[in-house]
Amino acid sequence: MPTSFSASSEVVASCFCGAATLTVPLPLRPPIHCHCSQCRRLSGAAWTTWVSVPRPAVSIQGQDALRSFAATPNVLRHFCGQCGTHVYTADARMPQVLGIPAGILPPDSVTKAKCHYFVSDKAHWATLPEGEPCFGGPTGTEALSA
Repeated sequence: MPTSFSASSEVVASCFCGAATLTVPLPLRPPIHCHCSQCRRLSGAAWTTWVSVPRPAVSIQGQDALRSFAATPNVLRHFCGQCGTHVYTADARMPQVLGIPAGILPPDSVTKAKCHYFVSDKAHWATLPEGEPCFGGPTGTEALSA
């Protein structure tokens, strides 16, 4: 796993078919795992791992291949209209940040996740790794005791 990058380093995130790509600056922030019901249903997995990136620094190629929908009044989710890959999420409450699913980034560019959010909503069959910080409650971001 890389530990340092030059200021000009970047990686390309891509949907499954390659029609939509994002050029993202390195280094990336540590990802987080989200257990909210929306992330679970959209990914079909126990949780979604997200990397937050500064929106102004992201270059989007294949914009015409992207489709979007309002998942909530504040959250717009963008996916590839050809292969269905979730490419990024934009939240009106954080206009300078995009959420990119870690799985579309090159594996060696993503570090270990720093925590789990919306743990109060997690699937009952999902097991969390011991010792990782967990957050939940009504906002999904309140510290939970171990």
